[in-house]
Amino acid sequence: MQQKKRYMDYKKHIEQYLENSGGIITASYCRSKKIPTIYLSRLVREGILQRAAEGLYISEAGMYDAYYYFQYRFKKAVFSYETALHLLGATDKIPQDMDVTVYYSYKFNKAPLGVNIHYVNKKIHNLGVVETRTMFNNPVRVYSYERTLCDFIAHEDAMDREVYIKLVRSYAHYAKRDIHTLYEIATSMGLDAKVKTLMELVYE
Repeated sequence: MQQKKRYMDYKKHIEQYLENSGGIITASYCRSKKIPTIYLSRLVREGILQRAAEGLYISEAGMYDAYYYFQYRFKKAVFSYETALHLLGATDKIPQDMDVTVYYSYKFNKAPLGVNIHYVNKKIHNLGVVETRTMFNNPVRVYSYERTLCDFIAHEDAMDREVYIKLVRSYAHYAKRDIHTLYEIATSMGLDAKVKTLMELVYE
């Protein structure tokens, strides 16, 4: 009787979590809440959950959270460029492909489809990383607007000109802008002079 009550309590906790996560739950989350992961396997047998990847489970009614699922599989990847801006709510444009950044020595076992992979030196890979939430309320790691702006400036010649100009001008209206952080990141990337000149031209 006690065992059945414990199971029902765990099941209720898991179901409540699934309601707020778009139907996704991980084994690591359960361990953090002292829920034995054997109950996830039990819910799979009951048809309530399906195992999407090692340690990742999705409910039958769950929504497929592409961003969370991708980063769960490739934990070192950081969403960047237009994908970062979309996840930060800084643009209404929904990217056709994902933009992610990894360090040079990082290897994908199999190159994912529909993903633009950008490589940087390991020393700046985590520079400007922030956590935000997907539309399903799942946490993902993205580059801040400041880091994204620096990435665009660093690779200006490779960027779509219209997108580049709009990004630079839109920063003035970004509610969470942080000029101090922008210059810190720019300095770490060797872009301080270029960023300062650009900001003075745009916002004078």
